[in-house]
Amino acid sequence: MTRGYLKALTLGSLFTLAACAPHSEVRQLHQSVSTLNKEMTELNKETVKITQQNALNAKSASGVYLLPGANTPARLNSQIGMLRMSLTNIAPNADGTRATLRIQGESNDPLPAFSGTVEWGQLQGTTQNYQEVNVQSQLINAPASTLAPSDVDVALQLNGITPEQLGFIRIHDIQPAQQP
Repeated sequence: MTRGYLKALTLGSLFTLAACAPHSEVRQLHQSVSTLNKEMTELNKETVKITQQNALNAKSASGVYLLPGANTPARLNSQIGMLRMSLTNIAPNADGTRATLRIQGESNDPLPAFSGTVEWGQLQGTTQNYQEVNVQSQLINAPASTLAPSDVDVALQLNGITPEQLGFIRIHDIQPAQQP
């Protein structure tokens, strides 16, 4: 059988079922299909972001990239050990964008106090040939954790960029805090 024949047969079956089914069931079926289409669109967008994030991190010689919408952690081998980083709570505010950077230690030891650099901006071009635009940076400091394995949430204020414009966040130069 050809695809065209199967498609016609499927559509014909749907019309036959629709004709036999009560109007409320047809409307409910329509809403279910619409919901599934929206969910598939969101999954496709997330898949593209994950692919881009992985490609950027594979090329990165310094730090780790996190892309809004990827909803996937990235790993960074730092001076304080292997870390998993992810973004949550990305939202607009009066000065630009606020977000939470979640940093998780992968060892069974608590994380020491540390500092690092966060950069953010826009990406232009393709994943293979991209340019970082309007890049800004800030230093972050995190206190030592007392529990192991460790999770540290760092509040970020990303000035001058809306969540829609935010193309990337890159974290690098993670190092233990200087002891007094």
